[in-house]
Amino acid sequence: MRIAALVVGAVTAVVLLAGCGPESVRSFPTTSGSAPAAASPLVDSADGDVAAAEGSTGAMVTRVIDGDTFVVDGGTEVRVLGIDSCEAPTAGGRKATRAAEDAILGQTVRLTAEPGVDRDRYGRELRYVSYAGGDLAEMMVRGDHTAIYTKGRNDASTAVQARLRSLDGNGRTCGSAATSTRQPAPVVGNPSPKPQPKAAPKPAPQPRPVAAAPKPAAASYKNCAAAKAAGAAPLYAGQPGYSSKLDRDGDGVACE
Repeated sequence: MRIAALVVGAVTAVVLLAGCGPESVRSFPTTSGSAPAAASPLVDSADGDVAAAEGSTGAMVTRVIDGDTFVVDGGTEVRVLGIDSCEAPTAGGRKATRAAEDAILGQTVRLTAEPGVDRDRYGRELRYVSYAGGDLAEMMVRGDHTAIYTKGRNDASTAVQARLRSLDGNGRTCGSAATSTRQPAPVVGNPSPKPQPKAAPKPAPQPRPVAAAPKPAAASYKNCAAAKAAGAAPLYAGQPGYSSKLDRDGDGVACE
């Protein structure tokens, strides 16, 4: 009887231990209530492979400056890597700005840095930008208001540049800065002019001494931040305050 009891006890222990194996552990439902982590955005790496972006962050877009530059919550300016939209005052620039506003204004976007690239000389973050509709640069470069960046060093990866170049079949057409095209209202009918009474001749005015006009103060801004704080940006060539050192791409528009 004692031997039989020992055998029964050993079998029971084996059964209990088997119930604690890996399959049993995996069968327990999760009760934490946490949602699965969102997938990281995909970007083209320098060697052409697509990989999950590391160090990407989400941010809300609070203002669109033009087709390739915007502001996120906290006041940080972001420049989209790889593309160059027409300047905002031009006809193409207005189209680019509207396209960017429709896509990201008031929306949360995903910002991803290119390894070794952080900010430009104006302090703007250089980032790849993905939004609910996909990749912002790829969407913008398809329009005739935006092209791949060629004015200086393009900090986007070689693979990203090649991808954008394949999508940019129309370059960009900016046009000139906006000017007023309003015409005088047409005269309805052909009314006869009313005779005006003759006015008495006025005595000839006596010449007055002309005071020398004060010389205008030369506008000068240390950097684009100072120009923007003074409400003078963007500055066009020939305007007070314009300086070639503030014109990063030499197109006649500084602090755009």
